[in-house]
Amino acid sequence: MIMNPNCFSKEEIPLENNQRTFSPIFNHFGMKKIWVLLMALTLTVGLSAQDASSDQTASKDKKMRAKEQRVALIQQQYIATSGMLDSMNFVLEATSLRNSRGSYSIVPSQLNFILVDSSKAIIQVGSYTRMGANGVGGVTAKGSVSNWKLDKNDKRKSFTVSLSVMSPIGMYDVVMYISADGTASATLSGLQPGQLYFDGRVVPLTQSRVWEGRSI
Repeated sequence: MIMNPNCFSKEEIPLENNQRTFSPIFNHFGMKKIWVLLMALTLTVGLSAQDASSDQTASKDKKMRAKEQRVALIQQQYIATSGMLDSMNFVLEATSLRNSRGSYSIVPSQLNFILVDSSKAIIQVGSYTRMGANGVGGVTAKGSVSNWKLDKNDKRKSFTVSLSVMSPIGMYDVVMYISADGTASATLSGLQPGQLYFDGRVVPLTQSRVWEGRSI
């Protein structure tokens, strides 16, 4: 089929009334709506960014307050533990014992402890399942305190205590490392080779519930 070349005429065909361009009044109101939408979108984005910034600031403030509370708590614990050690009235209640060969045992804190009461001290190891010279499955050494030394680390909020205990069954040297909250470890050595390590907590003597066995 051969097409009529007149169909490609360059003459302009007038538009019908319903195909004419929009009037200036319509363009004015249309542009106004678009402008309002753009302004609303800009405001929404701005508020979202502001909310995100506020959330970040609130989160930082919350973390800062939590940090300040932790610092304040540690300082309170440090002061309390410091006073307890200054008075020389405390007990290291051990929850575990270790020896120089690496053997490790969970132990009852009521029977395993190092007690300091002013110029006197008690060192005891014991067990509920064994018999011993002290009647509580172990040994109890009771004697006088000498060579007492207390070092405080204000920066790290920790303490080091060293003392010697002279008892009827021997001379013992004790070194304790104590944190602000009372968590503690101690190294016990004597005239015989080897060391015994106590791990537990330091508590005031008035709050301790240790059970003292028979001392020799």
